[in-house]
Amino acid sequence: MTTLLKVLRFLGPISLFFSFFVGLPSYLLSLYGGQADSLLGYILFWGLIYSLVIFFTLRRTKFNYTPRDGFIITFVSWFLVSIIAAIPFISFGMSPSDAFFEAVSGLTTTGSTSISNLSILPDYMLMYRQLLQWAGGVGLVIIVIAIIPAISGGVKVLQAETSGFAEKSFSPRLQETARSLLKFYLAITLLCALSYWIVGMTVFESFAHSFSTVSIGGFSIYNDNFGHFNNQAIELVAVVFMLLSATNFGLHFISIVRRSFKYYRENDEFKFFKFIVIFSILMSVLILFFRENLSFSESLRYGVFQTVSIITTTGFTLVPLNDLGTIMPFYIFIISFIGACSGSFGGGMKVWRVFMLLKVGFNNITKLMHPNAINITKISGEKVGSSQIEAVFSFVAIYITFFLVFLFILLFQGVDFYSAFSGTAAAINNLGPGLGEFTHDYSALSDVGKYALSFAMIVGRLELFGVLILFFPSFWKN
Repeated sequence: MTTLLKVLRFLGPISLFFSFFVGLPSYLLSLYGGQADSLLGYILFWGLIYSLVIFFTLRRTKFNYTPRDGFIITFVSWFLVSIIAAIPFISFGMSPSDAFFEAVSGLTTTGSTSISNLSILPDYMLMYRQLLQWAGGVGLVIIVIAIIPAISGGVKVLQAETSGFAEKSFSPRLQETARSLLKFYLAITLLCALSYWIVGMTVFESFAHSFSTVSIGGFSIYNDNFGHFNNQAIELVAVVFMLLSATNFGLHFISIVRRSFKYYRENDEFKFFKFIVIFSILMSVLILFFRENLSFSESLRYGVFQTVSIITTTGFTLVPLNDLGTIMPFYIFIISFIGACSGSFGGGMKVWRVFMLLKVGFNNITKLMHPNAINITKISGEKVGSSQIEAVFSFVAIYITFFLVFLFILLFQGVDFYSAFSGTAAAINNLGPGLGEFTHDYSALSDVGKYALSFAMIVGRLELFGVLILFFPSFWKN
């Protein structure tokens, strides 16, 4: 019963945030267009009512949150909000599987879509899709921590939501730091929108795409995505903000607060991330120039934009990835498994895990050559314990297992291997566009496949353990 009350308490601020920052702007836009969506109005109304009920009943109740509570609250919050977020799509005529797929894709900042023609959607529905990604990017649980005063055990809840900055980048005053992080997220969103507007987007386009850029989501309001603009200045702005958003937000936060860039220079994960990006861009440009026979300017343009977009797991495209041949798209899809930095809203395995695996691997090679040598694995000057190494190896093993399970589900649905591989990778890495038959959208996928990939998106967003642990009977024992 206590756990249920904890979940209900968290859902209060979440429903308040979702109603006002996702439902309200979309509803007002529908009013402005003369076609008010009553369903969005109902969601806004009942979300407000529910949050008020929680405010006057459970707000002052003090709870002690355990790690188990954190996992349960996080999963239930994401699942229930995804169901609610799917309702407007169903009312618009989409099937339940398509609507749920679209909602989960937005909230997990994946960017895959089951809609084959975005032009049929009114502006308020297009903005609704973009705002889903923005809300999902900031992290629903972080919002709760920022809103609910004096949460006891808030770090445990936050650790179930994301990784990378819950322990070190956040100060002991968790609520104050969470609010500062939200302010930073708002500020960088407004800066991105302003930049898009300056280089040629309309106000509607700039805000819509800033929501999906900063959240590393990848949704666009056009069928041909960023290729619609055919504007290299716009593409450059997107590249800059994709890289900013793929970097640890805790690192941004601490560098701004302490007014020093030394934290970037001293952070091994950030340095390794820079190396991956630069090396991958170089390889992509060379492949496009020598293998696909594109001009150097086209190779540079597509190589930079598409590589950054896929590596950061954003998923914006200038042209369908199939149009760039087979080698370069497949190459950057493999690199996308590395993902963005910890503490960012990007997907993938996260850079720090891959960096740690490589460090451990090279240390073991050194031990083979020098058996008596004492090697200590360090990242950013801090010793990595054996328990951390075991956790990373376990994560990678389970990650691959989950990937293979979802891959086989798609193969059993009759999807060819190339398309199934890319679709599974796009879902579990929260990437978005696929290859093969999924290069444009996922409308051709069966209902079973859509539900499977929806679950894969949630698994990828919550980083496996947060979902897998719920299926162990021992987890539910006192």
